[in-house]
Amino acid sequence: MKDSLKFFWWRLELFYFQELEESLTWRLDDLGIKSYAINRYLEKSEGQVLMVWLPSSEWIDKDREELVRSLMDLGKAFKEKPLSVKWYKIVHEDWSESWKKFWEPDPVGKNFLILPSWISLPRIYSNRIVLKLDPGSAFGTGAHPTTRLCLEALERISLSGLTVADVGCGSGILGLASLKLGAKKVRAVDIDSLAVQATNANALLNNFTQNQLTVSQGSIDSLKKQLNGTKVDLLVCNILSSVIRELASDFAHMSSKESHVFLSGLLEDQVAAMTSFLSILNWKFIASYKRENWSLIHLCKNSA
Repeated sequence: MKDSLKFFWWRLELFYFQELEESLTWRLDDLGIKSYAINRYLEKSEGQVLMVWLPSSEWIDKDREELVRSLMDLGKAFKEKPLSVKWYKIVHEDWSESWKKFWEPDPVGKNFLILPSWISLPRIYSNRIVLKLDPGSAFGTGAHPTTRLCLEALERISLSGLTVADVGCGSGILGLASLKLGAKKVRAVDIDSLAVQATNANALLNNFTQNQLTVSQGSIDSLKKQLNGTKVDLLVCNILSSVIRELASDFAHMSSKESHVFLSGLLEDQVAAMTSFLSILNWKFIASYKRENWSLIHLCKNSA
């Protein structure tokens, strides 16, 4: 077989500035690209680097050029801070192994510590709730503002004995956090098979059984099958606003009169419209929380 037909990774390295980080990660998530990492620990003058791994079998030259144009367009408003791009051809490299050297223990909120599974617990964080994580190829290291908003929101309420549903679970981090805070069980779904694998692996890392955290591939229909008529006490969705709108009408089928919902993945200017939309479906606004340009809204059934 010719070398050109052998599988390899394209690694895109984009040198950028802090103000653009949210837009870049949002664009990648919107395009369904999950294999990326951020290096914030460079000593070079270029600053931060966004690294994206693309399988050669799926990304031809034309597609890669279009991706670069899409990312570079985000920086046009900052003419005084031009972006720069480099491409590397990487043979026999698993992207998830490559970025591990850049990931450190990460305290979140008042109580959580996201701990890479290959790192020992630092003594300084011994009083925190440890979430051991190895996301593999799934989205969800906890670094994104929308994930951190969810983790902080989970800390604000009592989860003791509750059933939690996680739609778009990624690495399973929100389900793990819910169980660590006392939830009885978590039912999770994601359309990505890699996310299902990662969630199962991370549940084992944190010593949770399959009965405590059950995950399946799919969306709302898969979640309904898991629940089999059982109602959830808390529904968590950390996904894009457009997807939330598509799924929202189904929330009632799995919710009780006392159910709550956390919706993240919303840009700040989408909160009012989303809240109004959900009020028509009998969800009552409780509070919203902001981190950078992202927001989370907490709602409950009107009868709660």
